[in-house]
Amino acid sequence: MKTAPRTTPYYWQGEWIDEEEAGRRLTTLGDILPALPGPLDVRHVLAACGRLAVLLADRDGAEYRRLFADLTDPATTGLPAADAELSLATLAAALDPGLLSAQLTAELGGTAPHHPVPAPFGGGAAELWQPVGTLVHIAPKNVAVGGVLSAVEGLLTGNVNIVKTSGTESLVTQHALAALADADPSGELRSRLVVLRFSSRDTEWLRKLCRPADAVAVWGTEEAVAGVAGFLPPGCRLVEWGPKISLAYLDRTGPRRCGETLRALARDILRNGQRTCTSPQVVYVDTDAPEVLFAEARALADALSAEAAGFPAFPRETAEQAEITNVVTVAHLEEHLGLTRTFSAPDGCWHVLADTRPGLSASPLFGTVWVKPLPREKIVRVLHPMRRYLQTVGLHAEASSTMALAAEFFRAGALRVVPLGAMLEGYAGEPHDGQLALQRYSRRVSVTTAEDAGSRLRAGMAAA
Repeated sequence: MKTAPRTTPYYWQGEWIDEEEAGRRLTTLGDILPALPGPLDVRHVLAACGRLAVLLADRDGAEYRRLFADLTDPATTGLPAADAELSLATLAAALDPGLLSAQLTAELGGTAPHHPVPAPFGGGAAELWQPVGTLVHIAPKNVAVGGVLSAVEGLLTGNVNIVKTSGTESLVTQHALAALADADPSGELRSRLVVLRFSSRDTEWLRKLCRPADAVAVWGTEEAVAGVAGFLPPGCRLVEWGPKISLAYLDRTGPRRCGETLRALARDILRNGQRTCTSPQVVYVDTDAPEVLFAEARALADALSAEAAGFPAFPRETAEQAEITNVVTVAHLEEHLGLTRTFSAPDGCWHVLADTRPGLSASPLFGTVWVKPLPREKIVRVLHPMRRYLQTVGLHAEASSTMALAAEFFRAGALRVVPLGAMLEGYAGEPHDGQLALQRYSRRVSVTTAEDAGSRLRAGMAAA
């Protein structure tokens, strides 16, 4: 079949189509699932992921060069070369069939989740996981390969996947998922993938996109989630991956903080321009003493200065730069009141804002971090009001204190506790925002035969 050029931003079940054709087909999204011949074989998904991972390991290969060009396109995604390379390395690692099999086992009980297994208390009944059906993904803008990874999880669970990317993003999601489909000779993946690029301000397309959905996964701000939720049909599952705030904690029991400890924290701050939800926006110090707080802030500033050259600066929009300038200026003025101390790079690529007030404050990002006091006895009291937004805690503490401190942060609402330097890392099957993604993209169903029902009825009458 003749397809449109690969520069066309609409990918539809293996075809590259133009905007006019995409608009016509939007009204037929609900026809995709009923037309499929049968369930998706998860082995085909794992095999295709493995083949694409191999392609992404070849930096001279066509697929790597195409995706790298997408990620570094200054007119759209605009990542620095080092961050584009890191994104592609992350994607290749995430597509490893062994890791995906481990995730299936961790979240759905095995690599054949669609096969029935005895229900634990079913008296002969069987249970199994099934796809939700048609799964729409509203891809995030702040994680370049986030839409790809979400769609892969949708494929692992057997769904038809409709992915929407931002109207200002590159075609990296389209090209990556097309390459994944091309890596599956069975054609099963291709028939379950549609990727569209348009602005969420186009409410007519957004309404058509959500109309046939059985579940919609939304990555973004509260405003973005609320904007999409209004278009969901009755009974449609909303899978919300909303905004989160992460922090680091320097406990009094921690081993003496050497330069490498704070440099590991600095790398967590500088990676991806602080735009991922696991990036620390606040560093809490287990102290009430301003002089200790300011000394730690200065040491962190030294660590950021040492690490900054390895992390190219992300371009900032005018509003983003204005917010940074405003926050830093106010913090600088409050030095005269003894409340703050500020440390900034000469070129403005990072800022450390030490503040004697412990309340959790969101950072304007792009290397801007708060340093605040928080004695361990006050962790829950100070952080609990923000419990719905807390995600990752990067903890520096003695091993014997780690579990007790983790329990306090969990009471306050946090979802992950990891060492400094590992805040942006993860593992196969790790919960995301306190949830298991594969389960949210699935339904748990049960089967009871007439024979099983009769046996339970007779057993119940005998017991009576």
